[in-house]
Amino acid sequence: MVAMELARTVIVADATLPVTVLEDVKTVLPGRVGELTLKKGAKLELSLREALPLIRKGVLAVDEERLYSLQELNKVRWIESRDMQTLQKMDEYFYLKARLMLASLERREPGSRRVSLAKAALIDIIKLRLQKIVRSVMANPEPDREFMERMTWEERVLYVRLCEIVRGWYESMIEFVERGDVIGEDAG
Repeated sequence: MVAMELARTVIVADATLPVTVLEDVKTVLPGRVGELTLKKGAKLELSLREALPLIRKGVLAVDEERLYSLQELNKVRWIESRDMQTLQKMDEYFYLKARLMLASLERREPGSRRVSLAKAALIDIIKLRLQKIVRSVMANPEPDREFMERMTWEERVLYVRLCEIVRGWYESMIEFVERGDVIGEDAG
């Protein structure tokens, strides 16, 4: 639910997508000065903010060949499962691109075993990475910039929020232990 809400925010507007130009066109892209000539067959990397209007018009299509493959998802899962202490560096928009790959696979092969395998691999990756993030927060509820650099944007949001919650709870419990008024009298 939170991921779906975040996906509709400005955070992902800068996510770069591999796209293919479907027809020759001159256009102005959001945030850019001047007209851009797009040639049919060209392969580009554009931000979601730039690509989405042109995808909707049928000028561009997501280049599915340059998204993650099932083999790549399995490799990521294997690497994450090898070391339960280390969070591997991940493309900031890994989950968005993996979901685009799944959507493409679901369109081409609805209900296929490959769709099930891809979903299972992605869910395993989510679980493995979540365990590492939660373990880190439990060890130290102060956000660590170096640790965050290895996360996707969704994971960063979760990590910072978990740190806030755990740190706040811990501090309130310390305060309670040191000077909490249990029976309605001032401990003073």
